Amino acid sequence: MLKSKMNQLFAEQKSVHILYSYDQQETYIQQAVSYIQEGILAGDCILLIENDLIYPFIHTHLKALLTTDQMKMIHRINNFDFYYSSGSYHPPAILAYFDKSVQPYLENKLSFRSWAHVEWSTMEDPLHLI
Repeated sequence: MLKSKMNQLFAEQKSVHILYSYDQQETYIQQAVSYIQEGILAGDCILLIENDLIYPFIHTHLKALLTTDQMKMIHRINNFDFYYSSGSYHPPAILAYFDKSVQPYLENKLSFRSWAHVEWSTMEDPLHLI
């Protein structure tokens, strides 16, 4: 159900931001893999911002589903490096890092989508930032 709603959003709009909360790691991995696979099949490059613990599981699933050339369409960034590049969770620094990361896609007029894993110890911590 979530997959079809996301695909509908992408068909209707060029820019979509979705907050996906989860409590089961395997469900999260399946959703990430599905999102990435659908994007690649739609011809989009993927910017995957993921942690070092979960990334190998996602990568293993994707290698079983995608060709070597399709796998090259995925650019992975460690999520800790991404979100804490300035030493703390600082939205202007995060936006600057994101802008720098997507610049090659924009310059080459390549369609892309991103999946970013944000980690907080509690949901109360980020509410004022979200």
